[in-house]
Amino acid sequence: MEQKKSEAIILRTKDFGESDRIVTFFSSLYGVLRGVAKGALRSSKRFVNSLAIFSLVDLEFTERRSSDLVWLDSCELVDGFPGIQTDYNLLLKASYMVEMTEILFPLNVPSPEMFKLLRFALGSISNGRNTEETMLIFQALAMKIGGFGINVSKCSLCGRPYKGKGRALFHPPSGSIVCLACEKESVLTPGMEPNTVHVLEQVQSPGLSLSNTLRFNEDIIRELKGVLMAHIEHRLGRKLKSAKYLQPANR
Repeated sequence: MEQKKSEAIILRTKDFGESDRIVTFFSSLYGVLRGVAKGALRSSKRFVNSLAIFSLVDLEFTERRSSDLVWLDSCELVDGFPGIQTDYNLLLKASYMVEMTEILFPLNVPSPEMFKLLRFALGSISNGRNTEETMLIFQALAMKIGGFGINVSKCSLCGRPYKGKGRALFHPPSGSIVCLACEKESVLTPGMEPNTVHVLEQVQSPGLSLSNTLRFNEDIIRELKGVLMAHIEHRLGRKLKSAKYLQPANR
């Protein structure tokens, strides 16, 4: 079989037998794949220091006709994101990102856009840059890339355009905002001030530059957290196992 090369992020690993390791990775070209790293537990030169979870690597692998597992031929570390590896709180946040990525993009579903987002987000929190903002941007953009963007242009119930004046409510069943004339604000329909709606629109816009992240005030962070958690749980049909770890951190 033809050998393939791709930049990839290590999502999880598991020891297999006496010397091998099963590696799940998200590749920029082929999506999430699982492979066998032969001899990895014996510190083979092909894999030395490159299979830690959440690491960015250049990886070579060969597909197998009779198995869903690929053969990992070699792996070279590009960025180990050391800030994550040494901070338990950031490890939990990275785990949330990985869990969300695997739900939205299961095995063999490529998404270069999602790979770029995950690489940016891991690098951002590793470097200690605006951790809370990074997490919110990741959640909103990951859902949009996965086909579940939030419509903030108009009320999904009456169709009235939102012109940036007054509070808007988030309506999980429609994945859209609704106006105060159609619904009442509650835990099930959390509200957003115009600034929050505007930031959410910016985050989801095609022209967003990940290298120039937005700065959110505390009110925007609080409102977006409620909206995005409700949106993610409704659309994915579950509460992510790692969601309980997304607590405010010192920024």
